[in-house]
Amino acid sequence: MKYNVRMAPAKKYRVKVRLKIRNRIFRNAGFALSSFAAAAVLAYCCFSAARFAAARFPGHFFAFTFKSLSVEAPSGEISAEISRRLDGKLGGTFSTGEAAEFAAGLKKNYPALSRVEVSRNFISGRVSVRAEAEKVVAKVRLNGGETFYLSENGRLLREYCGVGPEDSFETEIYAGPAAGLGPFAVFLRELKTMTPDFFSRPVRLEYRLPGAEGRSGTSPGSPAPAAPDPRIPRPPDGGYCRLTLENSALVLWGELGFTKSKISRLNEVLGDAARRINGPLKVDFRYFRDGKVFVSKLAGI
Repeated sequence: MKYNVRMAPAKKYRVKVRLKIRNRIFRNAGFALSSFAAAAVLAYCCFSAARFAAARFPGHFFAFTFKSLSVEAPSGEISAEISRRLDGKLGGTFSTGEAAEFAAGLKKNYPALSRVEVSRNFISGRVSVRAEAEKVVAKVRLNGGETFYLSENGRLLREYCGVGPEDSFETEIYAGPAAGLGPFAVFLRELKTMTPDFFSRPVRLEYRLPGAEGRSGTSPGSPAPAAPDPRIPRPPDGGYCRLTLENSALVLWGELGFTKSKISRLNEVLGDAARRINGPLKVDFRYFRDGKVFVSKLAGI
């Protein structure tokens, strides 16, 4: 015999909060929000007052007392100059504005510095100055005249205050005063690291931009390098780059790219052509992007 038993649905009980407890919860929450808002307003007022006082009375509000100096610089000359400029400040106040003005003035007098940081320790009263020199790639001759240092970002520096670069070959640049040499600096840095990989080591690198002053350094009567094929993408700067090796071979490098691949192909070409061609060689990489390399006797240019 089957029985149908229906269970009564479970009753849901709603927890009722006593009116007194509920009011206390609301009161505590309101007090917390009011306290937070008041703290925020007070902090803003204090900050605004401090800014106003610092601007109205520079060097007197929360003044920093200059008690000692710490210097980190790339050369003894710059370190001595920093000490000389700040010695008169010892024992007095040294504001944020004065620190910024000092850093800007030092960079102006020493363009070879990439950055100057001035920090103050309010507990010890110590001022720390850290000056960093631009990283340079090589020493270069500009337009056959003055010697400059080429930095990693393409800047030409008349003087350098750090440890000078080791140059295994000469570099000549023919460019205007405002030339963008960033891409060439990147290429030159890479090329210098790969110098040991050459079949015959480089002894001279020439790089020229359109409209540059000065001669290209070729012997009198030598024709200029042939214009690149318009079908082949030219270097971003539109100039030319050529490399002279220790065995008197001349390499027309073409665009500033494929450095590792070009060195590998150059070694193969020099080893093979030296057995078939007498005398110095000319290797043309201007059409390397198309997979073409032209080799001939140097006397033909």
